[in-house]
Amino acid sequence: MYSTEHEQRFDNDAPAATEQLGLLSEILNRETFSILGEEVRVGHGWRCWDVGAGEGSVSRWLAARVGTSGHVVASDLKPQHVPSHPRIEAIRHDLTSDPWPEPEFDLIHARLLLMHLADKEAIAVKLAAHLRPGGALVLTDWYSGHADEGLIKSPVDDYTARIFQEYHDGVLKLAGQTGMDFGWAARTPDVLSAAGYRDLTVRDHQAPGEGGTPTARLARLHSYMLEPFLLSQTNLTAADLDVIRQTLLDPKFEMVTNHTHTTVVRVPK
Repeated sequence: MYSTEHEQRFDNDAPAATEQLGLLSEILNRETFSILGEEVRVGHGWRCWDVGAGEGSVSRWLAARVGTSGHVVASDLKPQHVPSHPRIEAIRHDLTSDPWPEPEFDLIHARLLLMHLADKEAIAVKLAAHLRPGGALVLTDWYSGHADEGLIKSPVDDYTARIFQEYHDGVLKLAGQTGMDFGWAARTPDVLSAAGYRDLTVRDHQAPGEGGTPTARLARLHSYMLEPFLLSQTNLTAADLDVIRQTLLDPKFEMVTNHTHTTVVRVPK
C-alpha cells in the first residue's frame, strides 16, 4: 500500500506540486527518453502504461512515439497534471488496490513509484506479467546507498557541512516515516531475476548537482515544502534553512546527487 497519511508526504494537490513535478522531469527525462527510445525502442502502434505518470511528460513523449495507432494509459493517484491528448488515457488509479488496466502492454514504465510501496517486490513481478510477449518493463527509482560519496563535492566550511548533513538526515528520517525505500532500486534486478526473468539490464545515472541546476533547485524547493517537519524534527533553524537555500543557488557549490537506477526487463517472445 501507499503511506499517504503523513502530513508532510508529497502530494499532487500541494501548491508547489507543479514546480516539483516539473523539476523532476528536468532532472530525469533525458535519461528516461534515452532508455525508452534507444534501448527499449518504443515504436509505432505500441500499447503503453505509464504508471505514476505525475505531470505526464513521459506519457506525452510516448504518445508522440507510438503514433496514431498506439495508445498510452497514464495512471496516477491524482492525475490532474496529465495533459489532455488524443492518445493518452489518463486515469485515477491506486496500483495497490484498484483493478488494473487490461493486460498485455508492450511497455510498462514506472518512475519514482515502487520505492514508495510496501509490497513493491510483488508488484514488480506482477507488472512484468502484465506485458505482452516481447514487451518491456522499465522501473526507475532513486538510490542513495553510496555512503562513501559524502554529500558535498565543493569545499565548504564546517557550518555549511553541518547544516547540509542535518538537512539530509532530516529528509531521510521523513522518508522512513512515509515508507520510502532508497535501497529498493539496487534490489530490483534480483527480485525480477528470482521470479525467472533473465533478460535484464540496469542503468545507473547521476544528475549534475551544482548550485542552480534542477537538482539543486528541487532540494531548495523541498526545503520549503518540508519546512514544518525540518524545524520540528531536526536541529535546523529558520536561519539555517535560509543559508541552505542561498547556497543551493550558488554555481560554485556542488552537492552529490542521488543515483537513479533503472532496471529494464524484457519478457520472452
